[in-house]
Amino acid sequence: VGSIQQQRFTTAVLQRHPQYIENLLRNFWVRSWSEDKDVHTAGDITAVALLAGMGVEEIEDCLAAMKTETVKTALKEVTEEAVERGAFGAPTMFWHENGENEQMFWGSDRFEMIAHIHGKEWLGPNPNE
Repeated sequence: VGSIQQQRFTTAVLQRHPQYIENLLRNFWVRSWSEDKDVHTAGDITAVALLAGMGVEEIEDCLAAMKTETVKTALKEVTEEAVERGAFGAPTMFWHENGENEQMFWGSDRFEMIAHIHGKEWLGPNPNE
């Protein structure tokens, strides 16, 4: 089935309502990988967006926007950039401090390693717990 629909929706949210992006991505991840539920249809995407705190009007705005050339072009450009930089798989992350010493990491299990390399304390995925 692929992931193009959620990628386009995420791009629309990033452009139009960026304050929801972290919660949206977290909820896509949980629904797909922890709950083993689909994330492909407008209904699936709406369920994820509601859990992320988005309102119905904001969701409808992004569902419409994800079909536009503006969103499609932005997603193509960021995908091309990722390929050019050597990204593979998800998540691929590029970390740097003040534009210096950029390094690429792959996999969500690498956050502790990233913190160690940059001399930061890693408090886990839920630091408030």
